[in-house]
Amino acid sequence: MGATFRQRGRNSWEIVVHRNRERAYQTVHGTKDDVKLVIRELARLEATGHNIIGALRRARQAPTPSEGAPSFPALRDALPVWIQGQVDGGDLRASTASAYRSRCGTWLYPHVLGDGRTLGELAVNDVTREMLGSVIEAIKRAGKSLAIVEGVRNPVKGYFQSLIEHKILPGPNPAADLRYFIGKQAHRKRTARTSHFTREEAPQLVATATALFPRWSTFILTGLLAGLRWGESAALRWTDIEWERGWIYVQRTWSDKGQRLEPCKDGEIRKVKVPASLLEALRAHRESIALEGSVKEWTPEQRAIVFPTEAGRIVRHGRFVESIWQPLLAKAGLPYRKYHATRHSYATWMLDEGADLRWVQVQLGHATIAQTADTYTHLDSAKHEGGAEALNRYLLP
Repeated sequence: MGATFRQRGRNSWEIVVHRNRERAYQTVHGTKDDVKLVIRELARLEATGHNIIGALRRARQAPTPSEGAPSFPALRDALPVWIQGQVDGGDLRASTASAYRSRCGTWLYPHVLGDGRTLGELAVNDVTREMLGSVIEAIKRAGKSLAIVEGVRNPVKGYFQSLIEHKILPGPNPAADLRYFIGKQAHRKRTARTSHFTREEAPQLVATATALFPRWSTFILTGLLAGLRWGESAALRWTDIEWERGWIYVQRTWSDKGQRLEPCKDGEIRKVKVPASLLEALRAHRESIALEGSVKEWTPEQRAIVFPTEAGRIVRHGRFVESIWQPLLAKAGLPYRKYHATRHSYATWMLDEGADLRWVQVQLGHATIAQTADTYTHLDSAKHEGGAEALNRYLLP
């Protein structure tokens, strides 16, 4: 078997599989590297005896339902409709939906089953847990991250749960329990290198940012001292700050993929209490930006942005990471962490200082207290070990 591919759109590719003058075609979505991985997986399946060309040809033919039996749509037809319905209903962000569509188009629908069919052509009532597990195993063999696995599992799980709740399918949900196939990947996030900045690292980070990237040092402080996500800080407006009482109202986020403002991840406006040091930094930043806006004759809309670029626009995430965040950590002599580590640092420091877990949940905008507890469990053990001895006070006279 041989296979070639060509680009058909921005993130769309057509794979041409050929063998003994026979050809079959398959469209996938994703990056060029994703397409190469799909071709590698097709070659592996061909080598194990699967008829790839036959499977791809059958995928283009509409299945014929048994006479008298209820007709269910193919997975590749039904799942995208459900995803879009979630967006229309306000239950899913457009950027998240875009990621789901891309990952399902790359890994889920083209996946070849043992009988030669592709998973995408299968009627939704024929999808099994084992089939979804084989997709996850293919993703793991390709060396992809847990995020890719979740990008496939989450929409499938939500879609089948919807069918069960509406009494269309009886259950169980085939995507409800895939832990066996995911394996230890599910625990990597918690066992990986510390995802927050320590007490020794934080001063060095802030000092380096102030010295080398003064325009963005206050932006970084909104993550460290207020727990704002990157998109929430990028979308911040001056009217969101209540200076007298020290609150920041988090009302929107910036979607870099969609290039637009969107509701916050949790879908609700929250207010975050900020320390005096952050308010002081914001006041100084406001004076600097106001002067720049006056000189450059920015529009009122541009002047409303708390952290504009030199051109008066919201900064692009890629540019921020490549031009500011990565050089900053390198100059500060700190190991690389994602920018989200500033939010992890805020939560960890708050809990280390004795803040109530419920308060931290509200400040972070988490839907449940369990989400906060499960994510931020890396407390300073040495600091709290003395608490065991303090229990003596409750018993000794």
